[in-house]
Amino acid sequence: MEPGTIFFTGRNLLKSLTTICLLALFLSGCATYSSEDGSSDGARMISLANGVCQDLRTGKMWEVGSSRTLHSLEDAKKYAATLKVGGYDDWRLPTVTELFELYMVFDLKQNGACDLKVEGTYWSDEPDLQGRVGTWELDDNCDPERQYIPKAKGRVRAVRP
Repeated sequence: MEPGTIFFTGRNLLKSLTTICLLALFLSGCATYSSEDGSSDGARMISLANGVCQDLRTGKMWEVGSSRTLHSLEDAKKYAATLKVGGYDDWRLPTVTELFELYMVFDLKQNGACDLKVEGTYWSDEPDLQGRVGTWELDDNCDPERQYIPKAKGRVRAVRP
């Protein structure tokens, strides 16, 4: 390998992804959003009161509930594909990065009135990789960063679009 060449292993890739996501969140600023009454409370999420919360920055909608524990990617994909919540039927599995961003919204207390439980083990699907199940856990060193921990089973927290 030539000097200066970067080599990513699975663990290094996840650490790099975590660092990139944290930088993107912080560099994009902590913009505030106005609530319906015009006040600015820093909330990034709003509850649509129909089993759905929406991220105002990305426009993505998240299922407030979640599936029961599922043991396979096939079952997780089937759950999302057949989900009908809030008048929508185009739900899908989130990516690992999307789940991380959701955790960060709650870590930074920007969830506003959106009251969904983010802690837990969830299925994800990547466009170029096989789906996986895991959780973003806080670092054991009490650092304010999260680490992706693979698991064997989990629930689905569906997202759209």
